[in-house]
Amino acid sequence: PRPIPPPPTTKRAMSGEFDVGSIFYSDQGRDGTQDSSNSPAQMRLIYKSFFREYRRGEVYVYRDMLRAAIGMKSYLLEVDIDHLMEFDDQTTNDLLSRPAFHLPLFEQAALEAAVGMSFIDEVAAEEEQIVIQVTLTSTKQPLSIREMISSQVSKVVTVPGILISASKVKAKATSVFAQCQTCTNVKQIPVRAGFAGAQLPRVCDKARQPGEPPCGLDPYQIMPEKCKYVDQQTWKLQEAPEAVPTGEMPRTVLMTVDRRLVDKASPGNRVTVTGILSVMSQGGDGKVAVRTSYLQVLGVRHGLESRTSEGESLTEFTQAEEEAFTEMARDPLLCDKLFKSVAPSIFGTDQDFIKKAIACLLFSGSRKDLGDGARLRGDINVLLLGDPSCGKSQFLKFVEKAAPVCVYTSGKGSSAAGLTATVTQDHSTREFYLEGGAMVIADGGVVCIDEFDKMREQDRVAIHEAMEQQTISIAKAGIQATLNARASILAAANPTEGRYNKQKTLRQNLNLSSAIMSRFDLFFVVLDEQDERIDYAIANHIVALHQHSSLDYIEEQPPYTTAEMQRYIRYARAIKPQLSDEASRLLVEAYKELRHEDHSAEQGSYRVTVRQLEALIRLGEARARAELKTVIEVQHVREARQLLRKSITTVEREDVDFSKDDVDDELTRQAEEIEAAEAEARRREQGEGADGAAEGDAGAKKLSKVTYDKYRKVTRSVVLYISTHEQAEERAGIRLGDVIEWYLNQQEEIESMEELEIERSLVRRIIERLIKTEHALVVLSDFDSADAESAAQPERPKGDERIITVRDELAED
Repeated sequence: PRPIPPPPTTKRAMSGEFDVGSIFYSDQGRDGTQDSSNSPAQMRLIYKSFFREYRRGEVYVYRDMLRAAIGMKSYLLEVDIDHLMEFDDQTTNDLLSRPAFHLPLFEQAALEAAVGMSFIDEVAAEEEQIVIQVTLTSTKQPLSIREMISSQVSKVVTVPGILISASKVKAKATSVFAQCQTCTNVKQIPVRAGFAGAQLPRVCDKARQPGEPPCGLDPYQIMPEKCKYVDQQTWKLQEAPEAVPTGEMPRTVLMTVDRRLVDKASPGNRVTVTGILSVMSQGGDGKVAVRTSYLQVLGVRHGLESRTSEGESLTEFTQAEEEAFTEMARDPLLCDKLFKSVAPSIFGTDQDFIKKAIACLLFSGSRKDLGDGARLRGDINVLLLGDPSCGKSQFLKFVEKAAPVCVYTSGKGSSAAGLTATVTQDHSTREFYLEGGAMVIADGGVVCIDEFDKMREQDRVAIHEAMEQQTISIAKAGIQATLNARASILAAANPTEGRYNKQKTLRQNLNLSSAIMSRFDLFFVVLDEQDERIDYAIANHIVALHQHSSLDYIEEQPPYTTAEMQRYIRYARAIKPQLSDEASRLLVEAYKELRHEDHSAEQGSYRVTVRQLEALIRLGEARARAELKTVIEVQHVREARQLLRKSITTVEREDVDFSKDDVDDELTRQAEEIEAAEAEARRREQGEGADGAAEGDAGAKKLSKVTYDKYRKVTRSVVLYISTHEQAEERAGIRLGDVIEWYLNQQEEIESMEELEIERSLVRRIIERLIKTEHALVVLSDFDSADAESAAQPERPKGDERIITVRDELAED
C-alpha cells in the first residue's frame, strides 16, 4: 500500500451557508502514482464494458436498468458490488479502496454507455447537464457500527441499522465560484462531497503585470448565483436493538446522502447502507488531530424492500430451511408444540392460555391497506395483569428474544417522546430534525412495556394513535411528519392495590382509561392462588431450574428452541391468509354471541365492540399462519373465539361477607327476630332435635354471606328502582321498607315463607351495606331538620322507615 501523505495545511473555511465547520482530509486520487492501466480513461472503458456486457443468463442486467432509468428520467442506477466483482475483481478492489477517485469515472462511464447504446442523445445530455448517479449496494455480510475502525477510513463499508433521524433537505455546493474584490478575477473551487466545506485561497492567484499592486489578503467573495448545488440530507443510523451486546448502549453514526438518495428512507426504517467511511474535524482548541467519523452514503437498501408488507422476507431462507418448515407444518401437534415452546421456564396451568396468546402475537395477523387511505392493523396487542411473582416480566423477556424485531422498555422509565418520536435540535447547525422512539424503532416487530401501570397518563395517551392507526404524527418546530409504528404491544401491569382484588372489577383493579383498554385485543389476569397440587409442581420446576441451570432437566421439554421458533415465525409472517366463506359466517355468529353475552352480563366490566370482532379475525389469521396455511379455516376461528372468550371472562369474585359490616341496632334486632322465627318454624314442623338446630344455623349463615353476582344483581335493581321512582313522583327519596317490598314482589321464584323471609333479610343487609360501606345510597331523613339537634331526636325514622335516595354521582352514571 502506498504511504499516506501528511494532511495539507489547515486554511480558513469559507463563511456563510457553505461553512459546515467540517473539513476532512483524504489522499484519494492525489498521489499521481496511477499507471497507464489505472488511468481515468482506462477506468471509464472498463466501466462502460461492464454496463454493456454484464449479464445474468440471457439478460443484460445493466443495459435494461440504464434504459429504464433514462426512460423514467430518474437517472439513478443501482450497481451490485458482487456483480462488478464477478466482472473484474481487480477493478472492484481498487474501487472499494479508492472510491473518491473511481466514482466520478463510474458515473461518466454510465452516461457514455447510455449515449453509445442510443438510450439518450449526446447533445440533449449536454444541454440538460444530465448526470447519472451510480449507487453501490452489497448483499455480503455487513459490518456493525461498532466494528468500523480507523483503518477503514476512505474505504467503502456496508453497515446495517435503524434510521432514527433525518434532517431537512438542504442545498450543498459542489462547485463554488469566488470573485476577487480588487481585480474581479473569478476562480472556481471544487467542493468535496459529504461534510467537507470549501477553502478559499488567502491570496489572489491572477497573473500580474510588472508594477501592478497585489490584491491584498483574503480578497475572494462567494458568488452564490454561479455556484452549482445538489440536494443533501443528514441521517443518523443506530444499531438494531437485537444487535446490541448485553449491557451496552446502542451506537450511532452520522451519514450524508445527496442528490436522488435524499428522502429515500424515513426515521424508523431498517436499512443497509453502503458508503465511504470519512472523517471530519471536531473543532475546538487542542483537537486539531481528532476527527469524528461519518458515512458518505453511496447506496441504500431497505431492510423491508425485498420483503412483504408484513416486514418479512422469503429470500432469506435456504431451500433446506423451507423444506424443514413445510415438514413442521404437517405435524398435527404443531400448534401445541409451539405453545409449549413459549417461555418454557414458566410453569403453571393458568399460563397455557397466555402462552397461546403470546404465540399469536408473534405470528400476528395481516395488515390491510384500503383504497381510501385507511389501514387495518394486523398486529395483536396483549395486556397481562396480575399479582407479583407470576412471571409477567419473564414473558416479556422471552418475547424480546424470540421476536424477529423487538424493543423492551419499562413504563416508569418511558416518556411519550421516548416511545413515539421527538423533535431535537442539532447544536452545531441549529437545525431541527425528527428522532424516532421505541415504537418507531420496533416498526414491524413487538414493543414490550413492563410496569405499564406506572406510566404517567399523558405518556400513555401519546401511544393511542400508534396502537390503533399504527402511525405517529408529529407537528413541532415547523416539522410535520407521519412515521410508521406498525408494532404489536405486549404490556404487563400490576393491580392498583398491589394484588388483584376479586371484590372489584377489572377496570377498578387496573387504573387505565377506556380508550387505552379498548386498544388491547386480549387481557389476561394472573392470580397467585393457593393450591397444594399446583404449588408442589411449580416448586419442583423452579428447584430443577436452579439445581441444573438448564432447561434440560425440567419435566416438560420445549419441542423447539428459541432460535428455531424465531426462524419459523419469520418465515410464517410472510404468508397472508384469506378468510373462507365458512370461517366468515362463523366469525359473524361468534361476534353476535359475544355481544349477547356482554349485554346480559351483570358485571359490565368489559365491553364487546367491533374491535373485538377485528381481534377475532387477527387471531384467526395468526393461527392460520402458525400452520403455514393460506386460508383461514373454521377450526382457526373456533380457537380464536375460545382464546378471546377466555380473555373476556371475568375473574370469579369472592362472596360478599356481611359479618364485618357496621350495621345499626335496629337492623341487627330485625335480623335476629327473623332468624329465630325461621328456626322455631322448622322445629315445629320436624320436631325437636339436632337436625332442626343445624338447619336453623344454616339459615343464619345464609344471612351473613352472598355471592358477588347476587349482590351485584340486587344492587342494580334497587338503584334503578329508586332512580325511576323519584323521576315519576318528582320528589327525592323513598321509604326503605317500600323498596324491600317492591323487590320481593319481583321475585317470582320464591315458593315458601321461609325463602321469603331469608330474601327479605338479605335485601335489607345489602341496602344497609350500600348506605354504610359503599355510600351508594343516602338516608335523607337524617338531614330533614335544619340543625343537628333536631336530627338526633328520637322521632327520627329508623330501620325500614328511613327515607333513602341514590347518591348524585351514581344516579348520573
